[in-house]
Amino acid sequence: RLFAGPGIKKTNQDNFFIYNNFNNNPNYVFMGVCDGHGMFGQGVSTYLVNNLPQNLNSIFLAKNIKNLATTSIATLSESIQSTFISTNEQLTQDDRIDSAFSGSTCVSLLYTPSRLICINVGDSRCVLGKFDGVKWKAKNLSRDHKPDIAGEKERIIKNGGRVEAYRDSEGNFVGPNRVWVQGGDLPGLAMSRSFGDEIAHLVGVITDPEIIEYYFCKEDKFIIIGSDGLWEFVKSDECIEIVKDYYLEKNVEAALTHLYKEASKRWILEEEIIDDITILIAFLKE
Repeated sequence: RLFAGPGIKKTNQDNFFIYNNFNNNPNYVFMGVCDGHGMFGQGVSTYLVNNLPQNLNSIFLAKNIKNLATTSIATLSESIQSTFISTNEQLTQDDRIDSAFSGSTCVSLLYTPSRLICINVGDSRCVLGKFDGVKWKAKNLSRDHKPDIAGEKERIIKNGGRVEAYRDSEGNFVGPNRVWVQGGDLPGLAMSRSFGDEIAHLVGVITDPEIIEYYFCKEDKFIIIGSDGLWEFVKSDECIEIVKDYYLEKNVEAALTHLYKEASKRWILEEEIIDDITILIAFLKE
């Protein structure tokens, strides 16, 4: 799969998973989007898709955690945390993938009919579309892990890293804030949490997921999960406005197409190349 800008082609490093019948329960789904980066980012995102859902499923079954809708978030978080960290260790020990300067985000959602568990590493995003009978609004279920946000920057500095934007040949700051080693011009990672990225992990970048539980209410209508190729130029509120009409028409395919085309159009207007764009949309039943 290739995405092209004006005369430019690049390999799509995004990937996604939808794991139905999760935990041997037909009502549970584990789904997510992985956005690879670096020279071998495609290998990292593919590794996560092939291993992370199965690893989490296995640990729940091994610990006899059957009811994901009512098990305490503390109990679930312990298993989720250990699975994400151990999966990253397995990844970095895999000789087939060079993850020194390559990695991936992973924003994922554990769906039950009554409760969502959002699990996020990196700057992909999960958003809930809500309607109160009068207004539509967006609720971010995840937080973008950028290196300059509260807590993330402090951790990186404490671990011997620095956070600042790239400097051009004239010393001017260009683009977003990134993670660097002290006194060096690498790795330049534009997020504070990720899978892989072994060099960045030496200076405070972590794989620890941020875990949020959310109980459904009647206002909740649909969920959007996307890589930052969507969110870079299309805000969460705008995405809800675009998708709501298709929700009313029960046409999820058209919603996906519209979001992708809108994000692509804005990339072309702003940049020379279109970033990888991966989107999952789930319409919720009344």
